[in-house]
Amino acid sequence: MKIILLTTFIFLLYLFPANLYAQQTAKINGTVQDHKQTLPAATILLYTAQDSSLVSTAMTDQDGKFSITAAPARYYIVSSSIGYNKVKTAPFQLSAVSDYEVPSITLKENSKNLNQVNITAAKPVLERKADKLIFNVDASPSAAGLTALELLKKAPGVNVDYNENISLSGKSNVLVTIDGKQTYLSSTEIVNLLKSMQSNQIESVEIINNPGSRYDANSTGGIINIKTKKSKTEGFNGNLALGAGFNKKLVSNNSINLNYRKKDFNLFGSYGYNRNERLQTLLINRVTPGQNPLYFKQKSIDTSLYSAHDFKIGTDFFLSTKHTIGFLVKGNVSNSDKKSLTNVNIGKSFEVADSILKTPSTNVSNRKNFSYNINYKGILDTAGQEISVDADYSTFDATNNDNYFNRFYLPNGNFFKDGQVYRNFAPSNIDIKAIKADYTLPINKQFKLDAGVKYASVKSDNNYIYENDINGSWVFDNTKSNRFLYDEKVSAAYATLNVTLGKTSIQGGLRAEHTNSAGNSITTNQLTERKYTNLFPSLFLSQNFDADNILNFSYSRKINRPNYQNLNPFIFFLDQYTYNQGNPNLKPEYSTNLETSYLYKQKYSVSLAYTHTSDVITQVLLQNEAKKSMYQTILNLASDDVISLTLNFPVTISKWWNMNNNVLGYFKQIKAPNLNGADLNSKQFSGNIYSQNNFTINELFSADAGFMFSTPQIDGAFKVKSMYNADAGLRYNFPDKTGNLKLGVSDIFHSQKARIYSTLAGNTYNLEQFGNTTSVRLTFTYRFGKMTVKSARNRSTGLDDEQKRLGGK
Repeated sequence: MKIILLTTFIFLLYLFPANLYAQQTAKINGTVQDHKQTLPAATILLYTAQDSSLVSTAMTDQDGKFSITAAPARYYIVSSSIGYNKVKTAPFQLSAVSDYEVPSITLKENSKNLNQVNITAAKPVLERKADKLIFNVDASPSAAGLTALELLKKAPGVNVDYNENISLSGKSNVLVTIDGKQTYLSSTEIVNLLKSMQSNQIESVEIINNPGSRYDANSTGGIINIKTKKSKTEGFNGNLALGAGFNKKLVSNNSINLNYRKKDFNLFGSYGYNRNERLQTLLINRVTPGQNPLYFKQKSIDTSLYSAHDFKIGTDFFLSTKHTIGFLVKGNVSNSDKKSLTNVNIGKSFEVADSILKTPSTNVSNRKNFSYNINYKGILDTAGQEISVDADYSTFDATNNDNYFNRFYLPNGNFFKDGQVYRNFAPSNIDIKAIKADYTLPINKQFKLDAGVKYASVKSDNNYIYENDINGSWVFDNTKSNRFLYDEKVSAAYATLNVTLGKTSIQGGLRAEHTNSAGNSITTNQLTERKYTNLFPSLFLSQNFDADNILNFSYSRKINRPNYQNLNPFIFFLDQYTYNQGNPNLKPEYSTNLETSYLYKQKYSVSLAYTHTSDVITQVLLQNEAKKSMYQTILNLASDDVISLTLNFPVTISKWWNMNNNVLGYFKQIKAPNLNGADLNSKQFSGNIYSQNNFTINELFSADAGFMFSTPQIDGAFKVKSMYNADAGLRYNFPDKTGNLKLGVSDIFHSQKARIYSTLAGNTYNLEQFGNTTSVRLTFTYRFGKMTVKSARNRSTGLDDEQKRLGGK
């Protein structure tokens, strides 16, 4: 920790300029548009009127707006965008008394370039904004051919553990959204969805450690937002991606995106297919508690074939320049066929076995998720007053069919006796309805009000049918079978006030949420009802000293409600002595989040954050002394405290070699009195280093290499040992700029192995899990049609919170 603090101190001394307050500045604000609508990603060049020297550059945001901070002087602006002629403004005077509003800049289309304009602007792999870190996928050739879940493993600060749980900067219970929309899936089902998504469908990954009141409060661990690619072009255009790879088995990733845009409407759609064969090995050594302990040495090998289809089709109707209505339909269908073999040596030591349990098993699962959205956006006046409304309906249907055959053998391999032989069927059906409205009111240049309301309803029906093989006949087991119904309604309202006072920006917000939920275990007649209302304040302060130095502070309070499936008391078996069980008594967890960050030259940053979470919802591995079994369940632990320090600094080593580095160090403490008969007070200093290197070989060839290393970490009642990973990629761009070839290699040293052990007294186990993560992939991408840039609508639907928590095994 001393080394980290010393490094930070030296880093700040190097970055912080001596003349921080020496020069007064003001802001230059404006909007760029064409004859019909505003233009995002337009280039803004600020020149001095005296000698035409370039002072600063900027790009317009999604609403076509820009803001530049400069010293008092006389300036003019040159604006341009691909497919448009440049426009030069009249000279104007900027004073230190007030900001200057540039008259709206209108660009005219360049008719000579409308047939084919190629977009070649390159983005860095990592971009640091004031409130988020952005991982640009296309800038990394080694990301080609990966699934979205594999892609998250490359994102700085993100960790995907042995059981595919996602954490961010040492915090679990992360909210994963797609295009700003909550999926309402459980953690297990969101992982399945990420496995079905392909990297060539993803534009960027946004990492938001401390979201404000406008976001759903159900995000104690922060937000990871996956932005999919959207066409911003006029006429007909599209792109095709074909990928194949090898990871001891053949894998395939393919997708097509199409867009047709005319003056009054935009029609778009996409389809993707992903096929992957996986091998996974699980090793568990454990000792049962008690006076006569047994030693279990377990090895499980899973072979699974996974395939997924996903599609999206939608349309936007431009009723006028200020009013738009849109429709969107999305679907995801996936299938998995898994075969497993588990061998467990049971005896009085790990070296000598008295008996061997062999459990061959099969699992066939099918999942279907469809969502429907209708949306409206209206700009009510020229001052920027606007309203947006989204109505959503989503369905999720899944089936899981499992068969287990437990047989005991003597150490010499001879058959001893039959154990339990059973099978189960677990259909799951979930319906989600949501509606939300957001309103923006610019009061004047200094004040802006945002407000909104949302209502979401989720109904889940999970059935678990368990049968035993008795004398060759399948007999229904009512002691293990169960039907679980869950009904949840959340009503929310928020308001945020944005205040700009010179170089200081303040945003204060308050969100109120009322939750009404009922979990009903039909078989056991166990009903759990909850009604509660919470307030979630937030505060964001930003001090813009000058164009190069920005200091930010944020505070927020959040909630994390239990996943629907975690509330389900069902028991899922791996073998006769290993199982997973839900917990209907789970309570929501609450977190308080503080963060201070300093941004230099829009690329160097350092941030210090603190999070305190009470009633932490945590996955734990425990042992049942009476049954000699090991089980995984979800519990509320007393508290979780995380203090983290993050450094992000790009380095230009040469004209052809750029490096971006992200260093995270954090201290974590977990407390849980009387956990399985023992008190837990676990502490750990941990770190994570991520370095991404980009190499420009020539105009046609580029390459990248990434390296990640994480020190030991704690999570719940266990500790994860250190891990590292290395990836590399090579890209060839076609001379006509219509496409490229990407060759990527993941987990070069086959080092992605999760190794964990217990930190709870009397709960002794060691676990290691690894799969066929080392892979080579080749991806071909081709763009076709017109490439004239137009602005695309950036909207989020009402399904922003609930779908994360859908059921799933």
